[in-house]
Amino acid sequence: MTVKNSKKTKSLDLEYRNNDPSRQAGSNYVSIKVPSSDWKIPDQLVKLSIRDAKTLKSFLNENLSD
Repeated sequence: MTVKNSKKTKSLDLEYRNNDPSRQAGSNYVSIKVPSSDWKIPDQLVKLSIRDAKTLKSFLNENLSD
């Protein structure tokens, strides 16, 4: 069963997708999109594998602790 979650804030669109039954490369990911309000500048998108997203999470937890 595919797990797909998304959240939108004022400045970010976040999406998480995991356990895709298609088993194709790139089907499990975390994406971070920064929408642009200027038509000349495209939206900025970062798409990470689940492994890379876990590494980023660990880095942020270590360095942004209170």
